[in-house]
Amino acid sequence: MKAMILDEYGNDAEFRLRELPRPEAKAGHVLVRVAASSVNTVDTMIRQMGKALPLSPDLPAVLGMDFAGTVEAVGEGVTGFAPGDEVYGCAGGLADLQGALAQFMLADARLIAHKPRTISMREAAALPLVGITAFEGLQRAGAKAGQKVLVHGGTGGVGHVAVQLARHLGADVHATCGGRQQAEIIHGYGATAIDYRTEKVADYVARHTAGAGFDVVFDTSAGPISAIHSKRPH
Repeated sequence: MKAMILDEYGNDAEFRLRELPRPEAKAGHVLVRVAASSVNTVDTMIRQMGKALPLSPDLPAVLGMDFAGTVEAVGEGVTGFAPGDEVYGCAGGLADLQGALAQFMLADARLIAHKPRTISMREAAALPLVGITAFEGLQRAGAKAGQKVLVHGGTGGVGHVAVQLARHLGADVHATCGGRQQAEIIHGYGATAIDYRTEKVADYVARHTAGAGFDVVFDTSAGPISAIHSKRPH
């Protein structure tokens, strides 16, 4: 099979196309023919930082955590999937796990799911890590229907998923953004856009929460601690 191989780590490290043996299905795993993969923040950190990150694979390495594809074969003990199933997940590119930048990959059956019919392979491959991050964050924050939720970075990878999930939960969702184009995207998700470049924290907290603060603040921007000042006190 063809795969993109990394022979060194660093900012200038290049991926090279090579032939590798095709993996075989093993117990608890499925063999997936990869249709699409995406690059997330962890992938770029591994390439740049290498062994400074504990879970970086040994070189030469095939990176890529997120993917979507079709099951080619299932290993012993796998009951939830069958050849021909369209799946997606976050199941490779760390430690001794071959990543998704290849024609085929082995995936732990516990780390994949059936791909929804309503989205494409490309869309599915872009979702796993950001989707998990957004879902876990909202769940840990206890986000629920009727709450006022603020997402910082509402059009980013994690942020745009968090906005949609919070809306699905029934929350009144607001999201910060920079400019009209991003605001239109947020409005398209059914949320209220806040331009952080033109509105001060105190002003938008007063305008949207009557000064009480938001029930949940999901900060994906890793910026200044202004998020703390927009949160409702407990």
